Amino acid sequence: MTDLDDALTAMHGADDDYCKAKAYSDGPVDEVFTSRRIRRLLRDSGVSFQTLLGDVVIDAVANKLKITAISSDNDERTKMLADVDEANAMAQKRPAVMRRALQLGDSYLAAWPVLDDKGNPVPGQVRVDVHDARSMRVLYDEDQPGTPRLAIQKWAVKTPAGKRVRVDLIYADRIEHFISRGQRSSKAGDFAAYAAEGRDAIELNPYGFPVFHFHGTGLPGEYGTPEHKSFYGTQNKLLKLEIVHMSGVDFHSLPQRVGLRDAGKVGPSSIDDLDEDDFLASPDGARTDNTIGDRKSKLSSEPGSVWDLEGYKDIKQLDPSNPAVFLDPRAAYLREGSVATSTPLHAFDRTGQIPSGESLKTANEPLDAKSEYRKTSFDATWRDFYRFVFKLLGEDDAPVSIAWAPIESTDETTKLTHAKQKQEIGVPVGKSLTEVGYKPEDVTQWLDDGDGGLPQRIELLAQLGSAVGDFASAVAAGLMDQAAVQQVITKLIGDVTGPGDDGAG
Repeated sequence: MTDLDDALTAMHGADDDYCKAKAYSDGPVDEVFTSRRIRRLLRDSGVSFQTLLGDVVIDAVANKLKITAISSDNDERTKMLADVDEANAMAQKRPAVMRRALQLGDSYLAAWPVLDDKGNPVPGQVRVDVHDARSMRVLYDEDQPGTPRLAIQKWAVKTPAGKRVRVDLIYADRIEHFISRGQRSSKAGDFAAYAAEGRDAIELNPYGFPVFHFHGTGLPGEYGTPEHKSFYGTQNKLLKLEIVHMSGVDFHSLPQRVGLRDAGKVGPSSIDDLDEDDFLASPDGARTDNTIGDRKSKLSSEPGSVWDLEGYKDIKQLDPSNPAVFLDPRAAYLREGSVATSTPLHAFDRTGQIPSGESLKTANEPLDAKSEYRKTSFDATWRDFYRFVFKLLGEDDAPVSIAWAPIESTDETTKLTHAKQKQEIGVPVGKSLTEVGYKPEDVTQWLDDGDGGLPQRIELLAQLGSAVGDFASAVAAGLMDQAAVQQVITKLIGDVTGPGDDGAG
């Protein structure tokens, strides 16, 4: 079996699961009924009452995964990454890539040099493309599971001969191009090598493997699981409750009445006794009244009317079902789904009482732990991706630093308290503020406009004053040389007061 056959088979085999994951996120979902008759009746009527909550589970994690800065070991390299990010709208693509990986289980990002009209790389420019897991898949080496063997990209195109399917097989050293011979596109025999626009069917790749696989397991060579997969069962139960409840609303919108007769007594047979009231409608949907030809029904909804019910001994009214019959199980199933997906219950209902303070922290602990794991998984792939971008820019082995916003949700007071605690143990002001979630560009602006690390520097100067007294005692005891002490103090004063200060009082 060829690589093309392997890749097509793998892509086709995963497609159903991806489509199911998307359906439980975006809809529609096929309702599950134990009764074939009910399923047939509801489907024939075209009724659909679907409120899907898969996105709640997905977004609970996705909203916590925020990259605040991408940097390197110097300003020049950091700017190179910033230029690539800006040219490719990475501020929008990064969240989209991670959310899609949470939604479907897998997501892909590819990078390639921007080429000029002659096919030569444009210096300093890189093209970044986001790929859906239903149109791209990475296959891993069986002997080395963490090593990608190849990636397949598949998409439809229009040609003069009609609709065709394009396929690229992407390797670390080459790219093989194919196009379908006709409408069929499931086997290698359905394709032919494709050369076009001055490009050979096999294109050399001097850059290395350019596709990056994002998934939540964190283990190389594996495929991800949709974040809301464990909510599928809960969603089916909720849909059944909603459908049955809403289907009964029409029946119970108006009270149902029952007439009781004595056993063996013949009831009224005259059409005059039929209830032609204000709610009756003809088969064509037009309103009718209680007049039948030149006769008037004995049963009228007019004020002050008297109903003569010949042959009946009693009338009963069937009240609508209590909504609690449906809403109470719904609440129970939501609690079940909350536990299954590590999503706090208040995420499903923002209109209720939302915990705060320590209660909120406790309620969010399972979600925060899960989100931290996802962040760690994605962080490694983002670093590999940006190191490859550096390689395309001619900066091999350049280091990459990624700053993430804190996973745990905190208010401004708590964030500032954490920053102050970091500063008290010696963390620079700018770094401490960035680590608690403030944007690096904002922090830089604040420090440029304000006093920078003045409070921290004052505290260090106070500590230095105490140290000077200890140095003096050491000199007096003959334990230290005066010149050496002077040299140390001058160096410390320069470090504490910062660049541009002369240390003079």
